[in-house]
Amino acid sequence: MSHEAWTLSHPIHPSWVALRSLHMICTLRTMRGRSMTSTLTALLCLRLCQGPWDQVQAGDVPKPSIGADPGPIVTNGSSVTIWCQAPLQASAYLLYKERGSEPWDTRTPQGSSNKAGFLIGTTTPSLAGLYQCAYYTTGDILSQRSDPLLLVVTGVGGAPSLAAQPSPVVASGENVSLLCSSNLTSGTFHLLKEGGADPPRHMEAEPRIHAWRRQAIFPLGPMSTSHGGTYRCYYSSSSYPNVWSQPSDPLELVVSGLKWYLIVLIGVSVALVLLLSLFLFLLRHQWHQSKGRTSDAVAKDTQPERDRQLDNPRAAPEDSQDVTYAQLKPLTLSQESSAPPCFPSEERPEEPSLYAALAMH
Repeated sequence: MSHEAWTLSHPIHPSWVALRSLHMICTLRTMRGRSMTSTLTALLCLRLCQGPWDQVQAGDVPKPSIGADPGPIVTNGSSVTIWCQAPLQASAYLLYKERGSEPWDTRTPQGSSNKAGFLIGTTTPSLAGLYQCAYYTTGDILSQRSDPLLLVVTGVGGAPSLAAQPSPVVASGENVSLLCSSNLTSGTFHLLKEGGADPPRHMEAEPRIHAWRRQAIFPLGPMSTSHGGTYRCYYSSSSYPNVWSQPSDPLELVVSGLKWYLIVLIGVSVALVLLLSLFLFLLRHQWHQSKGRTSDAVAKDTQPERDRQLDNPRAAPEDSQDVTYAQLKPLTLSQESSAPPCFPSEERPEEPSLYAALAMH
């Protein structure tokens, strides 16, 4: 061979940490069989031999995941923890803010844990924004950055108002619009469903007709049961899009299988039926009570009379009429002073009798 060839007398180790502590020996061989050995510095060998290997290894390291506890939307002054979790064992975690080139904070995992938490004790509007994290493997290889996490700070500024058109009670399959309004000049409205997995919806504020207010209309529909729940509205200015206002009053959206006016009609009908049933029950109860009192009074009036008749059956007719009969002998009364007439004992005439009715008062 007429040309010179450079070869490495030692193979490349899979870990570049080993290469960093190893002095590579490069041997120059020529066609005449002469050999020349030179010892290069570790930095030169790492540059020549390690570079392609690092590029391959960095591409194979998966990126971590990032999250916030209790959530990415926090109230001004409260605390939040940003978690960075790696799929591999890591030696260090780095947190970046607003895609900066330098880490905003660094954490070392505890024990064999594959995640680290970055605690923010008191949130302020200046801490709102995008966050990303990365990690170093145990081989000191830096991973790619995670997907961005948007941290929103709420509670700065007055609360907007939220209303439903045409009604917060909506039939399944129909459409409804949630109207968020505020008296601020310009900015963006944010609609958030409490406890929902869907991300917030955003809409630019538009001037409201016949009023010095800004508004945004969020259309929803066709409605299903999944749309039901509690909604709140926020407002942010154009200068600080990640700093939101105080939340609006909660709006409860109810989705039913019937139209809302049919629901009202059914409710009124059920109430009338219940009232009518209660009235009939009370009326029947009152009638039974009146009938019972009348029967008791009649029984009390007839009971003494029955007792007297049972005690003296023969005197019952006389007692019932309160009449006393007396037998009068007029002949005896008119002839009381004269001597009694003489009649034969065998033919004594019958004496006439008179009866007079004497009323007993």
